[in-house]
Amino acid sequence: MPLKDTYILLGSAGSGKSTQAELLKSSLHLSHIDIGGELRAVASQNTSLGRQVNDIINIKHEFVPDDVVFAVLTDAVLSVPETVGLLIDGIPRRESQIEKVLDVLEKSNRSLNKVIFIDVPATVSVERISKRYACQGCKRTYILGKNLIDAEKPCRYCSGHIAQRADDTEEGVRKRHQIFQEETLPVVKYFEETGQLLRIDGDQETYKVFQAILKYVRPE
Repeated sequence: MPLKDTYILLGSAGSGKSTQAELLKSSLHLSHIDIGGELRAVASQNTSLGRQVNDIINIKHEFVPDDVVFAVLTDAVLSVPETVGLLIDGIPRRESQIEKVLDVLEKSNRSLNKVIFIDVPATVSVERISKRYACQGCKRTYILGKNLIDAEKPCRYCSGHIAQRADDTEEGVRKRHQIFQEETLPVVKYFEETGQLLRIDGDQETYKVFQAILKYVRPE
């Protein structure tokens, strides 16, 4: 008999995916598996796999091979108790990864409930991401014009330097959005055809996006 609910969360840069992941994790009591975060955590470990992943991510700045990605995903999924649901974030990114993700779930006796796709146009991605900054010390996130007036001033919490990610420029965001369109939209189409896709308009306020998701995953 399948275990607790499993959801996959998809969205391009600036879609608000990370914020919605935190809200869903808390509201639905899910274990959030962010594959990017999992890989970074593995890279920080002084193990054979950790050193391998660290070399790929932090030294060579290359994409981690699928076999390593799925070894990390499998370990993360199996580490979650049977009584806890899953929210998988950051994979599958490409059509070639779909069957492997489903195979990991099947082998762990979990069934996929919904694939939640937060859809935003490129203009929204650029507008949101180009205003995003972070403290290099405490890692606190700032949004220019919201909780940040002057990016030249130090962090008001730790006095650290506030900076923008190197690829958070308009050109960088447009490139990332284009890659998402080319590589991940076929994944969206696949789950749309299976009837498992929940497409959400991400070009609205955070709480409205969250309410729209809950309407389908937790109907009244």
